[in-house]
Amino acid sequence: MLTIAHYVGVISCTACPATGKLLRDAGENVPQPGFVGNRYERTRVLLVGKNPATPPLALSREDQVYTHALRALRDQPTAESLDAVRRVTRTFMESWPIKQKHFSLEEFGLGLDDIAFCNIVRCRTQGNAPLPVTFARTCADRHFADWLDALKPAVVVFIGKAPSEVGAALVDARHIPHDFINCMRSLDAEARKSNRARVAALVKRRRGEAEALIAQRGAPAGRSRSPTRR
Repeated sequence: MLTIAHYVGVISCTACPATGKLLRDAGENVPQPGFVGNRYERTRVLLVGKNPATPPLALSREDQVYTHALRALRDQPTAESLDAVRRVTRTFMESWPIKQKHFSLEEFGLGLDDIAFCNIVRCRTQGNAPLPVTFARTCADRHFADWLDALKPAVVVFIGKAPSEVGAALVDARHIPHDFINCMRSLDAEARKSNRARVAALVKRRRGEAEALIAQRGAPAGRSRSPTRR
């Protein structure tokens, strides 16, 4: 699973120059690692977005608490500071679009603690604009690949086609099933419904397989099935 080094490696990353549309500074624009729910190991459902959004004014106070915790972990990489980041991120995730709009967890039979989430690009951008593909691939190769190896997801769902176009090759190289939620506004209702149904079926199937494997591993040696009464 993820270690302190995985988190700090993201928060302290300076691989890409903070120029153009890229937002990275010593204040609120800190590279953002992601989130791992308490029950993730049972479901192994990983959601992947494009890049962290700049929060609306209504969430400015929450964002300050969140980014303060990230900076504290960067400056003092201890188990205590990591726990603080996890707690704050769990609270902040309740207001993130990933839960409220783009991927209705309830619709897929999931809660926040059942999933892990990260972005292909870990830095914010001006106006939430997409970055050049070279920047996105640098971030994916440097961080997303490491997180895939650590999290070992049973299924990956990209929120939008853009992160899928950058990250799919890394997921394929690890033989992990994946799909993407089509967020295009031009998509008609029937196509949107069909896309979500396809993704939901994949998530439920892979989640069930992951849970069954854990249940099998938890059975006593030689008794993976119920014993036959004699």
